[in-house]
Amino acid sequence: MDQTEPPFQRDSDALNLPAQLMLDQIGPNRFRNRYNQPNMFRAIFGGSTIAQALAAADRTVEGRAAHSLHAYFLRPGVADVPVEFEVERVRDGGRFSSRRVVAIQSGAVILSAECSYKTPIEGFRHQQASKVAFDPERALDPTTLIDPDPEKVPPHLKTFQRRFAVDVRLSGERGFSTKGDAERHYWLRAASAAGHDDPALQRQILTFMSDFMFAGVPLSPHTIALAGPHIFIASLDHAIWFHRPARCDDWLLFETESPNAEGGVNLTLGRVYNRAGELVASVAQEALQFPLTPKPPAA
Repeated sequence: MDQTEPPFQRDSDALNLPAQLMLDQIGPNRFRNRYNQPNMFRAIFGGSTIAQALAAADRTVEGRAAHSLHAYFLRPGVADVPVEFEVERVRDGGRFSSRRVVAIQSGAVILSAECSYKTPIEGFRHQQASKVAFDPERALDPTTLIDPDPEKVPPHLKTFQRRFAVDVRLSGERGFSTKGDAERHYWLRAASAAGHDDPALQRQILTFMSDFMFAGVPLSPHTIALAGPHIFIASLDHAIWFHRPARCDDWLLFETESPNAEGGVNLTLGRVYNRAGELVASVAQEALQFPLTPKPPAA
C-alpha cells in the first residue's frame, strides 16, 4: 500500500461523517472509500454505502445538483474491507445528467445505484406540510435508557450503545412499543456536518441518515421496531428525492409510515422536514423482514 494513503477504518472517523464520505480516486471513474460504518451485526450499514455511492457520482458531475437516487442492496458488505465505486457516465443532457454507480467489495457487486442531476429550473411550488410539532428538544434521547451495566442493556437498545455519527430523538415510547398504526416520527442530526457549507456534502450526509431507523417503521404495530435477535431485517432497495437544501447539523424531522407489509417484504415511506417546516427530502425503502424463532436449548 502507498504509505501516503490514510489507514483504512480509522477509529477517529467513527463520529465524523464528512471524513467517512471522503473517497480516493483510483481511476478515471473509480473511487475507493476509507471507512465503512458497521451496523450492530458488523456488516456495513446500508446508509454508509449509498451515501458513498452518491459521493462518487457527485465527483463526476459539474454545475448540477443531485435530485434523486435509487439504489438496490445486492449483497451484505463486510465492514473491515474497503469498497470501490465504479461510476458510469450514462448521459449529460441539456438539463439533466445521469450516473450509474456499482459498489464493489472483494470483486463482488454489493450495491447498484442510479443518480440523477439537474440544472436549476423555475417552476411551480408547493409542499405537503408536516403534521408533527417540531420539538426535538422535548423528545426522548434513547441513550438515557442505556444501563451503565452492559449486561443489563436489552438487545434492541444495543444500537444506541455503540459509537455512531447520528444523534436520535424519539417521540416518547412510540419508538419501541407496539401501539397504533405503522407510523413513527423521530429526529436525526449529524453534529459533524457543522461548518461544512457544500450542499453536495450535506445531501450525502442526509442520504447516510435517511437509512437509519427507517426500516423499523413497518414493525411498529407488530414487535419492537428496532433491530435485534427477535427479527430479521435486510434493506432491499432505497430511494431518496432531494427537494430543498438541508443542513444536517440541525435536527431534521423524519415523518414516516408503512402503507404495506406482505410476504416478508415491507414498505416504508418518509418525508424529511427542517426546523423551518420545509420539506427537504422524501424517502422510500423496501426491506425483507420476518420474525426469528428462538432455537430450542441443546439437549
